[in-house]
Amino acid sequence: MKVQYRACKKCKRLTPEKTCPIHPDEKTTTEWFGFLIITEPEFSAIAKRAGISEPGMYAIKVRQ
Repeated sequence: MKVQYRACKKCKRLTPEKTCPIHPDEKTTTEWFGFLIITEPEFSAIAKRAGISEPGMYAIKVRQ
């Protein structure tokens, strides 16, 4: 079965849930484009530039 990921509008974290696990009051959307997989944010220049401090999957662009 195919998993449809949704992006948090606040932190851009990808999740299959309808609410963000980090921001429970924030709804997620299916309107996102591209993604990053960050495993070690403390050593990643891309994670630092994107403001990501937790490992996980993140959308590059989220439509509000």
